Amino acid sequence: MWSDMIHWRKEFGADTIMEDFEFKEIDEVLKYYPQGHHGVDKDGRPVYIEKLGQVDSNKLLQVTTMDRYVKYHVREFERTFVHKFPACSIAAKKHIDQSTTILDVQGVGLTSLNKSARELIQRLQKVDGDNYPETLNRMFIINAGSGFRLLWNTVKSFLDPKTTAKINVLGNQYQGKLLEIIEASELPEFLGGTCTCADKGGCMLSDKGPWNDLEIMKMVQNYGEDREVDAKSSSTTISGNMDSSNKELGKKESGKKESGKTESGKNESGKNESGKHESDKKESDKKESDKKESDKKEEKKVAEEEKIISEDMKGPPNRSDSVCSEAFLEANDMHMDHLSPVPEELSTPMGSEKEEKLRAALTALEQQLSTTKQAEVEKEQKLKAALDRVNALEQELTETKKALDEARVKQEELLASVGKEKKFSLFCW
Repeated sequence: MWSDMIHWRKEFGADTIMEDFEFKEIDEVLKYYPQGHHGVDKDGRPVYIEKLGQVDSNKLLQVTTMDRYVKYHVREFERTFVHKFPACSIAAKKHIDQSTTILDVQGVGLTSLNKSARELIQRLQKVDGDNYPETLNRMFIINAGSGFRLLWNTVKSFLDPKTTAKINVLGNQYQGKLLEIIEASELPEFLGGTCTCADKGGCMLSDKGPWNDLEIMKMVQNYGEDREVDAKSSSTTISGNMDSSNKELGKKESGKKESGKTESGKNESGKNESGKHESDKKESDKKESDKKESDKKEEKKVAEEEKIISEDMKGPPNRSDSVCSEAFLEANDMHMDHLSPVPEELSTPMGSEKEEKLRAALTALEQQLSTTKQAEVEKEQKLKAALDRVNALEQELTETKKALDEARVKQEELLASVGKEKKFSLFCW
């Protein structure tokens, strides 16, 4: 799953989508799909609100496309990781990496969401589940009528129990429950709070939250700059180590050259003397030949060392830098303070018995993950079958309605004909 997420981020361009993608139709989109962040809950988590009952998918897809809306959705998720979660963490003075969601489903039933709306929701859920897992702390579904509850009972059986445990389905008496989690000043008036955001055009357009505080965002920006400095210093250290290694190799080579020159001088003096002593000449020639061979071996060894050092300095690419966005890096760094130290038994070399146990545990974990993945696929297939059934029922309802309309027209024509015959018979009588 991690490798799939990495591939998706690279292919989708998630790391640069905040700079590369511009969503000019946002004002029109919010008219037909009301949604947005507003305030924080009592634990400091951002509150996200959607009015699913007011979604008009037909008009929505007239002002934008499904692909562009998915890109906008991903861009807002990235903005949440880069700006909103860090700002909430600073304001709450603790690590925040999840949100509270409110879905207003007033008017939503089996036939209220057409095929395009369901397709859009399915695509968004797949993007969120595959690439932004565990970002939901809790969800409140409010104004749930009988039609939605019937739909929910069908959908709930296909969801992960951990997900359904976070979801509270409420009727129209939801205000007290929301106020237990969210302060009245942070909750819009239409949801039972006291906030109106009159100066911002209403709560759904205000984007209210700590991320609008200039002092907090300055701290977030400084934190990001510090991360860049740390990354640059790390890069400089690696470069310095490479330079020092190259210098040492250069010194070795220059030392060898000087040694070669000295030996050459000695050999020349030996040649001068060989004019007088022929036997000494043969001996010095032999020494010179041996020395050259030794120098060649030494130079070959140095070349191999240079090659090894060069390959080591290249190293594997930094996986997190090439894949994860700044948002994930920030969330990871802020979360490090909450992590427990590595157990002592894991920091010491393991014996063969421990290695075997670890391999067995990893194998069991892989099998469990494989089983879970298979179960998820089966759930998706069942959900697809249920949605296909809903589509079929919709088509049957449409055909039935059409047949009833035709029967009603024929009945009216028949009644009109019978009335005319009665009038004619009375006239003849």
